[in-house]
Amino acid sequence: MKPLFALSTALVTMLSPAFAQQAGQSKGAPGKSVSPGRSVKASASIRGNVVDASGKAMEGVTLSAFDEERQLSVSVFSQADGTFMIDGLRDTTFNVRARLLGQADEWQKGVSADASDLAFAMKPATGTILEKQRTANSGFSMLKWESAKDKHNFKMMCTYCHQPGTVGFRTPERPVDWETMITRMDGFGGLYRHTQKTLVKRLIDTYSDEAVEKWPAFTPPPAPSGAATKAKITEWDMGKRFEVMIHDLEIGSDGLVYAVDMAKNAVVTLDPRTGKREIHRFPGKYRGPHSIELGNDGKMWCTLCISGEMGYFDPKTKEFKIVSSAEAPARRGSYPHTLRINPKDPEGLVWYTDAGRNSVFSIHPKTMKVKEYKLLRKDQAVAAGKGESRGITPYGIDFSPVDGTIWYSKLNGNRIGRIDPKAPDGDIKEWNPPFRGPRRLHVAQDGMVWVPGFGSGVFGKFDPKTEKWKVYDLPDAENQIPYALNIDPKGNVWICGTGNDTLYRFNPKTEKLVEFRMPSRVTYTREIEFDAEGNLWTCNSNAPARHTERGFGSIIKLEIVGDELQAASN
Repeated sequence: MKPLFALSTALVTMLSPAFAQQAGQSKGAPGKSVSPGRSVKASASIRGNVVDASGKAMEGVTLSAFDEERQLSVSVFSQADGTFMIDGLRDTTFNVRARLLGQADEWQKGVSADASDLAFAMKPATGTILEKQRTANSGFSMLKWESAKDKHNFKMMCTYCHQPGTVGFRTPERPVDWETMITRMDGFGGLYRHTQKTLVKRLIDTYSDEAVEKWPAFTPPPAPSGAATKAKITEWDMGKRFEVMIHDLEIGSDGLVYAVDMAKNAVVTLDPRTGKREIHRFPGKYRGPHSIELGNDGKMWCTLCISGEMGYFDPKTKEFKIVSSAEAPARRGSYPHTLRINPKDPEGLVWYTDAGRNSVFSIHPKTMKVKEYKLLRKDQAVAAGKGESRGITPYGIDFSPVDGTIWYSKLNGNRIGRIDPKAPDGDIKEWNPPFRGPRRLHVAQDGMVWVPGFGSGVFGKFDPKTEKWKVYDLPDAENQIPYALNIDPKGNVWICGTGNDTLYRFNPKTEKLVEFRMPSRVTYTREIEFDAEGNLWTCNSNAPARHTERGFGSIIKLEIVGDELQAASN
C-alpha cells in the first residue's frame, strides 16, 4: 500500500501509464522555444453588443477573442446594457465567442481588430449542449453518499488532480474500464474500506451514459452582474496537447511568467508581451517539479517531489542546481511540496513542507544547508484529535509579513501550525480548524491567517492573537474543492473556485464575495500570484489535460477593469 504522500506519483503513473515515461525520456535542448513571438503594438479593440433571443440586452456574457497564432484568448463580460469592449489586441483577425451558462455558444470568425459593431444574439441551450455545460460541482452533486463523512473522504482522496463529474471525468481512457481506473487511482489506500468496495458501482450508477440520460436537466446559475463583470481575463495555452501539467507558477522580475510543467520535467516560461514560450528541462532523471518561487537571490526555486530534492533555475545562465531536500548526509527527502520565501529575510531562506514526513524545512540559498523542524504529534495540537485522517501531509506554507513567523498546514492531519524562526527549537504550535482539509494558506498584511477548507468547501480566518476562527461558506459548499487562496496588495482574499471554473474575491471589511467566471471549461486552479500592478495570475493544471476544453494547460491573468478598479479597495 502506498503512503498518502505518493499522491503526485499516483497522478503521474496512474492517470496516464505513459506519462512518467514520456517525462523521463523527453529529449530536446534546454531553452528550446516552443512558440516564438515578437513584441507588437496591442492597441486595437473589438466592440459590440449581446442580446437574448427576444432582443433584450444581456449582462454577464463572456466574450472571448481568440488569437490562434499566439494560442491565447482575451475575454471580457457584457455590461448591463449588453455592450462589451475587448481591448489590448494586436492588429490581426480573431475568432470571437459569446458564452453564458444556459445559452448556446455563438461564434463569429475572422473578426478584424477595431471592429466596432459586432452583434451577438444568444439562444437557449438544450439537450446535449446544455448537459455539456454542467460544471463539475453540479456533476459531483449527483454522486450520492450515505454520510457527509464518506463524501468528505472521497473529496479529500479523489479530487486532488481533477474535477469530479465533468464530461472528461465520466469517460475514462479507453479501453480502460472504471474498475481498472479506480484501482489505479486508489493505489495509496486513502479511501475508507467500505468506500473502496462500493465506489466502482457507485460511479457507474452515477456517471455511465445511461445514468446521465436520467439526470435532471442542468439548471445554470444566474448570469454574472455588477462587480462580477468588471474583469478582463487573458489565457495562454501552454505545453503539448494532452501531455502537460502546469502545476504552479511565479512572476519573474524580468517580466516573464515562470511555471513548472510536471509532465515534461521542466521549468517553462511565458513572455506575455510576445507570447513566446520556452521550456527548460531538469537535467537527468524525472524529478517531479511541483512548486516554484522567486528567491531573494533572483533564482527560481523549485520543490522536486518525486526525487526528494530542492533545486533552482537561474534565469540569467539558464542552468539548474539540484540538492537533497533533507539534512545532510541524507541523499533525499520524502516529498518536498510547497515553498515560500520572505523577501524581507536578509538570509533569503527557502522554506518548504515535506508531505511525506511530519516536518517543515528551510534551506540556505548560498550554503545549501538544510534545517529540519519536526512538527507536533496530533495529540499536541490545540483541540487535538479533531478531524485527523490517515496520514499527516504537511502542505501549504507562508510567512507572516507582521513578525516573520512561518505558518503551515497539514492537509490530512487537519491542522495549521506556526514556527518561530528566531527560537532555537522553532517554538512550534498547532491548531485544528473547524473544517476539513486545510490546504494552501496565506497570511494577510495584518497577520490574519486565511485558510481554504478543501474538504468542506469553505475558507476561514484565524486570528493568532485570540486563537479564534471565523469560517465562510463558498456557494454550494458541499460540492466545492477550494485548493488555494492568496491576499492581493489591497487586502482582498482571492480563493480558487477549483470545482466550478471560477475565482472568488472576498473583501474582509465588507465580507462581500464576488465570483469571477473563467472563460474555459474545466479550469482546475491550485495557485494564485499577483504582479506589481496587483493583477492576479493563476494556471489551469487539471490532470489529465484531456479533461480540459482544449487539452492544454494554461496560464491565466485576471485584471479588474472599469469602475470596479476603485471599488476593490473599499
